[in-house]
Amino acid sequence: MSLKYLELKNLSNKYSKLVFILHGYGADAKDLQSIATYWQRFLPEVYFCLPNAPNICQINPHGFEWFDLMQTDEKKIVEESLISLKKLEELIVNKLKIFNLKYKDLFMVGFSQGTMVSIQYAISQKKEIAGVLGYSGKIFDYDLFVKKLKSRPRIKFLHGNIDEIVPVEEMYKAVDFLKLNEFNVYHKVYENLGHSISPEGLSEGLNFIKKEIFSARGKKKIFIYKYRKNRSYLSRSSNKKKNIYPALWRYH
Repeated sequence: MSLKYLELKNLSNKYSKLVFILHGYGADAKDLQSIATYWQRFLPEVYFCLPNAPNICQINPHGFEWFDLMQTDEKKIVEESLISLKKLEELIVNKLKIFNLKYKDLFMVGFSQGTMVSIQYAISQKKEIAGVLGYSGKIFDYDLFVKKLKSRPRIKFLHGNIDEIVPVEEMYKAVDFLKLNEFNVYHKVYENLGHSISPEGLSEGLNFIKKEIFSARGKKKIFIYKYRKNRSYLSRSSNKKKNIYPALWRYH
């Protein structure tokens, strides 16, 4: 069975880039819907796709999982993750084909388990994608990583220093490992942040996506988005008015 997903489309239905956002363990696509809604204001030519993981979560029947974190058999965890990755790849290939885009136009974003899957998917592709942004994540299986390694996209981790679900040490371990394997990897740790995404992290992530997916264009102006502490939105460091592009959410 193919993956169910939420998509955020603009009214023109014309796109130059594709961003997939993967939710964490026990959640679903709607959990990160507000992030895509916000980013789309600044990335109007990007098609956003938020798939549900293929499996019902073992500890939360209202949510989904990419693989079972409660499983103690590592072999079964890897098998389950590979099935999820195959289904994810099928959806991505379909979207690339529909919009006539290439892998260099694809960017992966993940939260927690979604970060783990995003990284594993990205490095398993022969053709390098634009990049990976991981919130509160890590590499979940280093042996599988090495076995499947085919490309080295840019990766950025954003993590809280008091994350109780995925300790920040796991992020540092992943960063060190990636550097040893000649990846361009970046990271930022936020003080007093647990297993969540801060407004500052949204701004940081938006800038990374903007930089990486449009880097090949050269002539396109790259704006920097700054978080204003007393406001609930990100502002663009330009004195021009923001362009708010109409967009539509659809569930498939």
